Amino acid sequence: MTSYLIQYIDPKDNGDEEDPLFSEYTYGDKGNRGNTLKTQVLKGDFLFFNRSIEDKVCITAFYEVVEVLKIQKAKMDNSIMRNYRNPHLLRNNVQENEVIVFGNPDKSMILDTPLEVNRELLEELSIELKPSPNQTEKAAISSRLKNYGRFIPLDDSQVNILLKKVNPLHTASFLKLQKDLETPIVLNKTEKDSVVKARIGQSIFKRTLLAVEKKCRLCGVSDERLLVASHIKPWSDSNNQERLDVNNGLLLCPNHDSLFDKGYISFEKDGLILISKSLDKYSKLFLNINETMNIRMKESQQQYMKWHRENKFKI
Repeated sequence: MTSYLIQYIDPKDNGDEEDPLFSEYTYGDKGNRGNTLKTQVLKGDFLFFNRSIEDKVCITAFYEVVEVLKIQKAKMDNSIMRNYRNPHLLRNNVQENEVIVFGNPDKSMILDTPLEVNRELLEELSIELKPSPNQTEKAAISSRLKNYGRFIPLDDSQVNILLKKVNPLHTASFLKLQKDLETPIVLNKTEKDSVVKARIGQSIFKRTLLAVEKKCRLCGVSDERLLVASHIKPWSDSNNQERLDVNNGLLLCPNHDSLFDKGYISFEKDGLILISKSLDKYSKLFLNINETMNIRMKESQQQYMKWHRENKFKI
């Protein structure tokens, strides 16, 4: 196994260009780093991604690698070009050793609570830290990581240490919400629906979707204030596990959320949009939907979308 701790650039410092692209579990690179990925990383290896958050260095996500492809080969695959939007795929010029890595959507993870990379964690990973007298801990850690050329190789024992630490962080917020939901709510149905929508709108459910998707699946609206964490299988029809399952969610703008929630749109298994015949061409124009739209769904989302097609979609 050849796994790595990888430092990546915040999109805010990279012209708003996202890579790794956590909404689709891809990561591209080139040059020496691209060659490392191409020659060293295999299916089942892990890539842990870290960046600076305020005054800390944090691991924010990891991929379990499912495939590494040369960018030329990836560009020749129509399915890849249709379903993925990684910047390395969209550029016309191919760089030396340019590759793209695909994470397994069902085994990769975006952390709701980032894991801080501090002195204690580095010691546990047996990564030596030698700060100079005038360095802060963050500066020393950042410098140490950069000395590896943004890639720190990890052996199996180090990977296991990190996996044990990130899994509880990911589930802790869900467990808290689940405990909150066990408290009875004595309200009529209309009031209860309002409370539920308010709670979910501000809950870990929306924050997790924002960490994964960042914008409306259909139109690209990215203002977090306008985005809705929409359940594919509605809250009222879901059990507690389904209500908290992030795979039962789509991040949509209010316009497309309303259409989806009311059943005027749904999606085929391959992600192609379904539009109710009750909407005329002018309604579709003003509502910003058309028959060419599609979304990419993970396998774990298919069961929920099947339910939506069969129970909510207005043919």
